[in-house]
Amino acid sequence: MPEPGTQADVGELLRRIREIEARLARLEQRFEPAPSASAPRAEPAQIALIESVAAVPILGRAVLAMAGAYVLRAFTEAHMVAPKAGVFAAIGYAVFWLVWAARIPAGRRAETALYSLTSALVLGPLIWEATLRLHAVSTWTSAAVLLAFTSIGLLISWRKNLLIVATISILTAVLTGAALLIGSHDVVPFLLLLVLIAAAVEISACLDHWLSERWLAAAAADLVVLLATYLASDPRGLPESYAPIPYFFVLGAQLALPAIYLSSTVVRTFLRGSTIRMFEVAQLAIVFLLVLGGAPRLGGPSILPAISVFCLGSAAVCYATGAALKGRNFQVYLGFAFLLTLAAVRIALPAGWAAAVTSALALGCMMLPRPAFRWQGAGYLLFALGSSGALAQSTRGLLDGHDPTDSLLPLLGEAAIALACFILAARGPSPSVLRMALAAAAFWPLAALGAAAIAGSYHAIFGSLASHSYCAAGRTAVLAGGAVLLAWIGSRQTAFEITPLVYPLMILGAYRLLLVDLRQDSKAALVISLLVYGSALLLVPRFMRPRQTTSS
Repeated sequence: MPEPGTQADVGELLRRIREIEARLARLEQRFEPAPSASAPRAEPAQIALIESVAAVPILGRAVLAMAGAYVLRAFTEAHMVAPKAGVFAAIGYAVFWLVWAARIPAGRRAETALYSLTSALVLGPLIWEATLRLHAVSTWTSAAVLLAFTSIGLLISWRKNLLIVATISILTAVLTGAALLIGSHDVVPFLLLLVLIAAAVEISACLDHWLSERWLAAAAADLVVLLATYLASDPRGLPESYAPIPYFFVLGAQLALPAIYLSSTVVRTFLRGSTIRMFEVAQLAIVFLLVLGGAPRLGGPSILPAISVFCLGSAAVCYATGAALKGRNFQVYLGFAFLLTLAAVRIALPAGWAAAVTSALALGCMMLPRPAFRWQGAGYLLFALGSSGALAQSTRGLLDGHDPTDSLLPLLGEAAIALACFILAARGPSPSVLRMALAAAAFWPLAALGAAAIAGSYHAIFGSLASHSYCAAGRTAVLAGGAVLLAWIGSRQTAFEITPLVYPLMILGAYRLLLVDLRQDSKAALVISLLVYGSALLLVPRFMRPRQTTSS
């Protein structure tokens, strides 16, 4: 039972607070301007003075609110109320001031901000002290209280769209939750808290509320997931002071963030008709990178199929949504769908199967009429050329000084796919740059096959020990002859847009002639290289001349 002196002191403190409230109310009435239609218009200096003086009672109420919080603390420390009861009474007191801020008329923004800030200053230190010093509540209870405080702040500011109330409630929960995570070394409750706050903010954004403050919750959720991933996957183990962090919980948080932000973006762009924002593009990129980089660290190779399925499902959502949209939204969705598809294929399949799947995707995209899909087809084709090794094998076969020893079957298959993609693009409405890129992608493996055929025929006739100098001359001839062939085709089929490739091929031929052919032992082979390259230099300009047109 508390001492009588303590009760007398508390009673005296309450009496003094009531006196101060009464004096502040009288002061506010004295400076409140009386409404009068005939009253003269006040000067700006007088208006500023009235507003400054009128702000004094508002500040006084905020100070009294803080005093009330300390009264509750005094009751608790004097053991007049149980610690948990005192804590929850103070939480209700903080919520009261947040609700009071939401009831202020919309024009009195300073008053709304001050009362919201008062609520935050009451709740934040209170939760910190009750959790870490008094141990009156657990970390899970603290996280639940902060989540409830944020939810109340979002709900009560909904009708008037009070951004300041929503922002302060979010900021209070985010900063207090982060501080408690660091102070208590208990990651899981506050990881869940920040992910749920991010989801609540995105629900509000889907209804066009508080769009400018989404980055607060997003940044906090990203950082806490990154921290949890680092701690849970550290090879040295979790530090002794930290509470256990289940792998599945961190993995669930990693997967929840892309689901939250992809769903929110789809709702806003597809259902609400909004234009995708730079925040959404950046946040989607970050959360998917967290999954692709963090999930394998947690689950190892066994988790890769699930991650691949998740990325493939997200890519399907992006393709389905983007196909129904136009403009920037269409381009962003297709970009994410393309990258997620490549990530899914690369994670789940070996290189050969990945090349086969992306080759089929390249052909499928080339059959679609929209140029954006054809650009994606070119990207899939390039990935297939790299995954199958055809690009590296072609480069070695054309620019290296030795005969290729790899199997030519993958090279032949990718050359056929590239040629088919080029033909499909040339027949439809495709940009000239795209047709040129596809022509290069088709020419390079075909030229490597031609060089391999020349080398194989030469060794079949003269034996495997015959000089390789003539094979080197054959590669130079393929490059120079290919440049002449492309110049001739381009002069007759202008829709192919392949003439820009002619001079790069001539430069590569000069590279081979100077750095490879001149070092060969056989002078006869060098003479062949010089004759072929010189002839190409004579023929190419003739085909590259613009055709004259006659005017009527």
